[in-house]
Amino acid sequence: MQKDTILSLLNNLKDPLSDNIRKKADQVAGYDTPVLLYGETGTGKDFWADYINKTDGRGEILYLNCGDVPENLLESEWFGYKKGAFTGAEEEYGGKWETAGEGTIFLNQIDLLSINMQSRLLRIIERKKYYPLGAAEESEIKARFIFSTDYDIEEKVVSGKFRRDLFYRISTFSIRIPPLRERKKDIIPLIKFFASKKNLKLRLSGKGEKKLLLYRWDGNIREIENFVNNISIIKDSIEDKDADHLSFNLMRSETSIYDSDLPLKELEKRYINHLIKKHKNKSKVAKILGISRKSLYNRIERHGKD
Repeated sequence: MQKDTILSLLNNLKDPLSDNIRKKADQVAGYDTPVLLYGETGTGKDFWADYINKTDGRGEILYLNCGDVPENLLESEWFGYKKGAFTGAEEEYGGKWETAGEGTIFLNQIDLLSINMQSRLLRIIERKKYYPLGAAEESEIKARFIFSTDYDIEEKVVSGKFRRDLFYRISTFSIRIPPLRERKKDIIPLIKFFASKKNLKLRLSGKGEKKLLLYRWDGNIREIENFVNNISIIKDSIEDKDADHLSFNLMRSETSIYDSDLPLKELEKRYINHLIKKHKNKSKVAKILGISRKSLYNRIERHGKD
């Protein structure tokens, strides 16, 4: 999604909780302190990271997912390397972080980093310097850091899977991004926003809006976008159908997943299983969820142990 579209999306949020997020984002913009954004998948953490970067007046924002690159390639991919640093390093490579310049480095799913990389990241954040592979001198980091996680990272701190000192360092300023079920006033504006991007005119009656507000939207902003995309795809084949009627038909197949009060982990398990059964392609499911394949497999494995 383009930057101007992201900012336009955030400007359409009407819930007081979203206003509170914006106030906190405005407050931390302009400072070099690390920021930790946490909340469920699909709540828009990457959008808010971009908003902070834009408000801060920095350069481009570099999006990096900590689960996308295998551990043995992470250092060379992020930090770069000198010619001859290892077999196959036939020329110098600056790395992802060098391209960040004075902008922002956004590390998504920070909880997926190994303990070894956590230790190195802690030193880098403290010193704002790092060694590219094979380099005798350090490179300076001028970019600011924003981190995000889908889960309560403190649970991993307690279990020893995430360094306590790194947690304190990255959470100097934390912002929780609540799910849509907690900020109902954002739902209709978001539906209308994504509809406008598709040049789709929705006729929503008061009864229709109430139905949409009662739906849980556990996939959050991403689920709303997919929902509107579905309407835009099939709208031409339906004549004289009010959008209320159409939207209920689209949601009917999904509501059985959320028709009872269940723990969040169970809802996630059912939703992932539903998507895998529907698409029969784990790469596509990971893309829909906005996570890496590695993260998806980790969640499937964790659900199997629950």
